[in-house]
Amino acid sequence: MDNDGARTYIDEKFHDTGDLFALRYNGGLVFVEVLSTSEIKFAPYSPVDVLSPESRSEYARLNDEDDDDILFSERRKKLVTHAAIGQSPSSLRRYTNYPEGENRLRKIENIGPPSSGDDYGYVDGGQSPFEFPTDVEELYVPPGQHLDFSFYNPTNRTVDPVLNIKMRQYNIRPLNPNNNADVQGIKRIVATGSPMPIANVGDSDRQASYDLQDHWGVEAITYQEARNL
Repeated sequence: MDNDGARTYIDEKFHDTGDLFALRYNGGLVFVEVLSTSEIKFAPYSPVDVLSPESRSEYARLNDEDDDDILFSERRKKLVTHAAIGQSPSSLRRYTNYPEGENRLRKIENIGPPSSGDDYGYVDGGQSPFEFPTDVEELYVPPGQHLDFSFYNPTNRTVDPVLNIKMRQYNIRPLNPNNNADVQGIKRIVATGSPMPIANVGDSDRQASYDLQDHWGVEAITYQEARNL
């Protein structure tokens, strides 16, 4: 469902078995086919203790009861996590680093990365409500990547942050640009007007390094190289 023409419920963006998409790393693109899917949900999830008026939390991972990062998977796995986060109250602001501690998402050119509490570079519960997480900050997380988050309360009252973390995990098969059988799938993803997404492992300006070649068995290639296959 489109929300004011700017947001889509994440359920409408999740992939199904047989779908294709690509991941953009700083060294190029990696192309994958979805072999199977599973859905995971953490709700209600309390990321931090209550926030007093105009206070912020330290950047931290979203960990479960066993202190394991909810969004993280080991490098040896052929798995991609596709996630969105709804939050309450609607005024709560969320700031994201992807990768952890390195790349602040939602930067603005000529202004730079936001600090937790700034009036830009955040997602609030109006953009991605607790009940219906949207694609405002849609996350594709391949193995080996940690993210961390800070939350800010801009109001004059104490709030208790609560999240709804919706994820669909994909068991994937990497497409090999050196394998003729996979080339057609790669070309479909990069074809002009293709509906198949190319998702950033980071943001549009800066992505993480690709270090899965030994586990996934494929190299990253540039967009132009993919177009010329």
